[in-house]
Amino acid sequence: MKIKALALQNFKNYENLALEFSEGIQLFLGKNGMGKTNLLDALHYLTFTKTAFVNTDNQNIRKGALYFLVKGNFENDGKYHEVICYHEGRKKKVIKLNGSPYDRIIEHIGKLPLVLSTPYDSDLIRETSEVRRKWIDGCIAQYNQEYLADLMVYNRILSQRNALLKSMEGHLNGSNGSLLDAYDTQLITLSKSLSQVRADFVNKFIPFLSANEGLIVFERETCSMTHQSQVLVVDFERTFLESRKKDIVTQRTNVGSHRDDYSFLMDGQPLKKFGSQGQQKSFLIALRLSQYDYLAKATKTKPMLLLDDVFDKLDDERIERLTDLLSDSVRFGQVFITDARKERTSLLLKDKYNARIFEIENGKVNSYET
Repeated sequence: MKIKALALQNFKNYENLALEFSEGIQLFLGKNGMGKTNLLDALHYLTFTKTAFVNTDNQNIRKGALYFLVKGNFENDGKYHEVICYHEGRKKKVIKLNGSPYDRIIEHIGKLPLVLSTPYDSDLIRETSEVRRKWIDGCIAQYNQEYLADLMVYNRILSQRNALLKSMEGHLNGSNGSLLDAYDTQLITLSKSLSQVRADFVNKFIPFLSANEGLIVFERETCSMTHQSQVLVVDFERTFLESRKKDIVTQRTNVGSHRDDYSFLMDGQPLKKFGSQGQQKSFLIALRLSQYDYLAKATKTKPMLLLDDVFDKLDDERIERLTDLLSDSVRFGQVFITDARKERTSLLLKDKYNARIFEIENGKVNSYET
């Protein structure tokens, strides 16, 4: 999968922009705040039909404008596709593939596989289970449409059940009890399905993680991860139903696949507790490379790989090793990298790697080949 051209209108800090991309590494250089990450986010929008960094589409509209448009021209196995994402004010956004709008935007997910690494990846280690579930769900959704559909139904029913619990104010009667029964039946069935897919994903993902652990981490640490779920037990249905009294009191659903969590391990120990800052950074790079390899196999195409500020906190030796790795055209397709230190990256790439350079300043972009 390759993107040949990107066009933006009123997207974040870009009024009008048209870029063309080549094979291999695409390097976005510029000081912080110039719009490097916004270009990666535009690519993310074309894949997931939403931004990776803000909550609402209106926040993507350039200040003073009425709409934004993101257009990408893609090539995959000799076939060309045009994707357009358009949003105006509070109107419903429009996603078109080759000129035809989708009836359901969910149908677009997975057509353009993509892996994005950002400085916020550290949240996968440090923050709550919700962050880790979101990452896993986003990965699975790119190759399993049935899972994505089930997940959306689950989240809708969960929201409805929680709203019902709040409206009950601690008291159960016949009418809300019947509705609660209907929600419970659906959540139990969907929980089993979703958690099983997640467990299967982790089992298949671990070998990819093990294969990548030595690529960036020079020491001999071993990397792994585990999946914790209260769903995949013999008596889950009974546990769920027995939790109803607690749910009514707390006014939220306490049991189900929305409580699944994951742990990242180094040498069998929790990375969050025992991993140094450097080890955590290296682990996260290995995690994203493993995600890339996993999706490449699952989708039978090379995803776009987006690396935002990936060189930060890496020493020169690791940077050179990572760049050497990313230059493997057999393994990787297009790789998009942002960096605020032009002199470091330019010196590293000079006479060694083929790359297209994009120098960015205040929404203006100049490009050239190395």
